[in-house]
Amino acid sequence: MPTVYLLRLNELSLQRTRSQLLRVSGVELAGSSSTLTDALDELHTLAPDIVASDLRLVDSHAMRVAHELGRLPVRPQLLLLAPTADDLQLFAALSAGANAYHVDDGSGAGLVEALTRLHDRRAMLSPQLSRQALAAFGIERSPLVMARQSAAALDTTPAGRQIDQASRHLLTLLAQGLLMAEIATLWRLQVAEIEARIWRLVRLLHVRSRELQIA
Repeated sequence: MPTVYLLRLNELSLQRTRSQLLRVSGVELAGSSSTLTDALDELHTLAPDIVASDLRLVDSHAMRVAHELGRLPVRPQLLLLAPTADDLQLFAALSAGANAYHVDDGSGAGLVEALTRLHDRRAMLSPQLSRQALAAFGIERSPLVMARQSAAALDTTPAGRQIDQASRHLLTLLAQGLLMAEIATLWRLQVAEIEARIWRLVRLLHVRSRELQIA
């Protein structure tokens, strides 16, 4: 059961999400705050498994949240709560250290599933984010006919500095708009395996971001 700390932009959304998580099983609410400044000491003490944070906070933004979490003795995973998968800050925050995102339409639908998925080290990427990831890694899309073949899932030859051809094929299919269930069928894999591969791809974005900072 993952422990979760909430960071939300305003008190209304914070209380709504708190109430939702307190009513469900499978997730334990560790704490909550509407400001990063007030949350830092609690995060250090509570050591939650996941921090679920809005892209924008009263006193901060998701990139700084990712940075501060990286300074903790035990770094929680970071789930971004975004109004849309096309938010301009979303990819930057994923690259900066966030592990996954959840599109929050205000209803609370799907949040528990997103938290559980992330706790299991699984994630999703929208077509737009997948196109941005391809550009970030400096690679072009694979030929679609090649990417759709089941053998594409097993191609471990390099596709760039950090990723292999199987990852390139996966990003190609996601960028094309295929659903994870469709990719799983083409590649004869479980959806959970596709989600796990996406989680690892996001981790590679973190590596790329650190390398750029060092350079």
